[in-house]
Amino acid sequence: MAMLELDMDLPPGVRADAARPLLREQMADAGALWLEGLREAFATDAETGAVTEWRDSICGCVAHPTEPSIGHTLLSEADGLSGLALRAGTHCGLVVDKVDPDPAGWSMAVIYLPPETGGARTLLTLNAGSGDGRSATYLFLSDDGDRFTVKGTGGALELTAPVEGPRSRPRLATVTQRGSELAFQENGGAIHSVVGSDAAMSGNADLFIGCRSHRPGLLKTLGASVILEVLFWRDHTLLLPRKEADRAQHMALRRYMLWGH
Repeated sequence: MAMLELDMDLPPGVRADAARPLLREQMADAGALWLEGLREAFATDAETGAVTEWRDSICGCVAHPTEPSIGHTLLSEADGLSGLALRAGTHCGLVVDKVDPDPAGWSMAVIYLPPETGGARTLLTLNAGSGDGRSATYLFLSDDGDRFTVKGTGGALELTAPVEGPRSRPRLATVTQRGSELAFQENGGAIHSVVGSDAAMSGNADLFIGCRSHRPGLLKTLGASVILEVLFWRDHTLLLPRKEADRAQHMALRRYMLWGH
């Protein structure tokens, strides 16, 4: 294979190996959360191998097992990728306490490997209640196999979009809420949006990964997938930009997905 050599300085954004540091720089400037798919980001139990922590390296946040998932969440390591191995019908979730979304607008994203058949089901949930899943206000993102669903409790906000990416490659799913507007994007595809009732989250919301709450039931919402990366911006609306910084975050995320996965 011939190698192309250019005798000139190139901007960092065109280099494949620059995608991760560029995204890290952007997210650090935004004070965002990034749970990376790196082996050193995970802590595991020495005897069982179960994941006990997933540590963010930007804001210092830590994802820990939910109450029903003690010992259930295992680490997946394949093809140089590390992540959470979730099992259908088993509560394997983690939670980051108090991510504090801005009621005016926030964004979250997940990179994951879907199962060979069926849906990954619940991927992320922003839960502004006690986390028991009974009286809480929450909004979840689910991959149901042939479509994505983003839905808030009470039906104030709901959006569906077809699944278009292949099962053989990681998928990026991004969600933005800005007041009564909700938007979703798979990978770098079309941005789907709806306007519903204003269901703004309080500043005390928790971010659940692979589940919707601490509630031990709701087993039909728990699918099989490998969660590789989780990202959360408390006050940036990537898909419904209000300022240039929102667009910059979105571009850095898409560039990282293109070159990093």
